[in-house]
Amino acid sequence: MPADLEPAADDDRLLTIGEVARRSGLTASALRFYDREGVLVPADVDALTGYRRYAVAQVRAARLLASLRRVGMPLAEVALVLDEDARGASGAAADVVTAHEQRLVDGLADARNEIVRTLALLAERDLAGVQACRVAVRAGHLAAALASVRFAVAPGEPVAGAPDGVDLRVLTGILLEVCGGEVRCVATDRYRLAVGWAPVAGPPAASPDEPVAAVVPVGWAERVTKACAAVGADSEVELELRPGRVGALVDGALVATPVVPGSFPDYRSIVATDPGRVAVAADGLQARLPVEARTVGLVVRDGSVHVSVGDDAGADVLVDPEFLHEALAVAGPRPTLVLDGAHRPLAIRGDGAGFSVLMPVAKDGPRP
Repeated sequence: MPADLEPAADDDRLLTIGEVARRSGLTASALRFYDREGVLVPADVDALTGYRRYAVAQVRAARLLASLRRVGMPLAEVALVLDEDARGASGAAADVVTAHEQRLVDGLADARNEIVRTLALLAERDLAGVQACRVAVRAGHLAAALASVRFAVAPGEPVAGAPDGVDLRVLTGILLEVCGGEVRCVATDRYRLAVGWAPVAGPPAASPDEPVAAVVPVGWAERVTKACAAVGADSEVELELRPGRVGALVDGALVATPVVPGSFPDYRSIVATDPGRVAVAADGLQARLPVEARTVGLVVRDGSVHVSVGDDAGADVLVDPEFLHEALAVAGPRPTLVLDGAHRPLAIRGDGAGFSVLMPVAKDGPRP
């Protein structure tokens, strides 16, 4: 018999607790518990045997109940959702569910922050005995260095793990490194890398051969940049890097943060270029980039850089035009490019507080 000609189910018949359990995914013991709590009361209970019988319509309520409990909704709110749904007020029921979802989202963000703090605390044991490094820099220099690398930070929350099994938490932060007479800021999302620096206002605090480094959250860097902008550019900012924690003292106010745990990539091997390569002036290149294109080819001819779109055969290197546009924007008024070959990173330098490198891309390759 065709399905559309089958007799309709008898909605008036009562179901045993076992039938409701099979249809809803709840166990019989759970159904008994929700009966005692007054959340899902059976349509009938035999006075002699105590057997519970449920109306067919209650299967829907049981399924909703099972789903809501799986996401941790309190019983009082579950009961409210079931009551609103039974009245046909699906909008009111959905409002309760949405409010619970928002609490979960807020709670997850809080949990992530707490985990970062906990991991930083655990890391302190491994770094026990390491002395804190204190160094002074000018507010203007530090703000410029942080701003020059912000575009290269990987997006997202500092969550451990990734689909490919790589821990990418450190890429959502900025490497702060005291090295010789400068403080370096480094950021990368694996497709581009930016390095900024601020000269130390005083004697070197760490040897270039033994730099002191920590990865700080982007939020901390943005707060410090804002605080530096509120004081004079020549005002001194004291940075302190200690195991598991970094602080910046700006105009007497301390901006502190736990570090982002993990090992930052070795950026030195990436930014190293062939000393035989000559920097090529790239004045006006930013305005000529078709940022809507997937890739563009760069051709060096007669000491200047030319853009090739669609005809990549003669290009010296292929890059993502949007990424190159962002790198040129922070390079300063007189940017230069250093091409190390079609398969080596492209270096962008200028008069700004840092420089950056871009990884070459394949023709029409997907943008990350």
